[in-house]
Amino acid sequence: MEPVPAAIADLLADHHVLSLAVHDAQGPWASSAFFAYDPRGVAVVFLGSLDTRHARAIQAHPQVAGCVAGQPREISQILGLQFSGIARLVEDPGEASRVLALYHERFPETRGIASPVWVVTLDEMKLTDNRVKFGAKTHWRRGAD
Repeated sequence: MEPVPAAIADLLADHHVLSLAVHDAQGPWASSAFFAYDPRGVAVVFLGSLDTRHARAIQAHPQVAGCVAGQPREISQILGLQFSGIARLVEDPGEASRVLALYHERFPETRGIASPVWVVTLDEMKLTDNRVKFGAKTHWRRGAD
């Protein structure tokens, strides 16, 4: 697997909220979540209840898309990531322990909170960084060599 470019890894390390788009029988739906980046799995980890619309949608249709971005006022300061991947509930206790450790390291106040753990294995990412040059793009795709 091709390594994730440093600019993308840096954005995932520096930002903490993602927007996640799913699709269910009622149509498209978006939600926001705090996340931690898992560089080992090239994935994002988030917590969330099983009874939300996005959780039910993921279980029925695991292919998702999303973005991570700030809210700059200046167009020259736009920095954001678009992604797609496969989302799933983490059920294996060993994996849950590993990814929860990443999440708790980032958000220590969540230790002791019982919540289902979700992972989005990232398949494709596109970073836009207008700070470098207007419209500058960095791409990554799982399996691309």
